[in-house]
Amino acid sequence: MGSNSTAASSPLNPAVEILLKFVNEDLLAGSQEKVAPDTALFDEGRIDSLKILRLIAFLEVRSGKKIPDDLIVMDRFRTIETIAKNFPER
Repeated sequence: MGSNSTAASSPLNPAVEILLKFVNEDLLAGSQEKVAPDTALFDEGRIDSLKILRLIAFLEVRSGKKIPDDLIVMDRFRTIETIAKNFPER
């Protein structure tokens, strides 16, 4: 799991909280491992190709906008914090 040191000292951004809940309770349901805002999502197979599609669909529903294909690159999805920064809600 990531260090999560910043989250312990300050409240999480609401978008980060929502994404954390979705990833930990939906995408990683049944897994004993949970991720923190700064956990690398693709390391050790935490998020696979099917789960990333579900995550993209979740982001599109929350934002009310389709994410253009050219924005779907690994660097924009590395961590929960990265995703929240790159794909803000409406």
